[in-house]
Amino acid sequence: MEAQNRDALIAQLTDLGAQSASLTALFQQRAAAGYGLGVSDMKALDLLMRNGPQTAGQLGTALGLTSGAVTGIADRLIRRGFARRETDAADRRRVLLSADFAVLSSGPNVYQWIGEAFQTLHDSLTTEQLEFLVRYQEQSIALTQEAVERLVRSE
Repeated sequence: MEAQNRDALIAQLTDLGAQSASLTALFQQRAAAGYGLGVSDMKALDLLMRNGPQTAGQLGTALGLTSGAVTGIADRLIRRGFARRETDAADRRRVLLSADFAVLSSGPNVYQWIGEAFQTLHDSLTTEQLEFLVRYQEQSIALTQEAVERLVRSE
């Protein structure tokens, strides 16, 4: 009985993961469109916001895109005012793309409602539950990163 329950839970978890991934992709697509951007543009902006200024090469590597595609992304982000090009203070030959937090914080935030809803969900969990979820997410991210790298290697 225990094995059947475990198998059923794993099947349910697998299905829920697929549903979550699909809905997250749909949300990201709609959120990006709300800013007049594409999903790759938003992913680049997310990297700039979380990791700080990046070269086109760094963004291309992180996103798995060509330098030409990254140039298009940079141009769109700059045109919308969400990012700017700046010279690297450490190496004036390098150009960095950086997020413009002032512009981003001054406009509408399509992520606000979902962020607040998840905060409410997180507030309802115990510290132990949160610790488990953090471990699960970290391991899920590592597995997904490995899957991406395998796909890249097979191209």
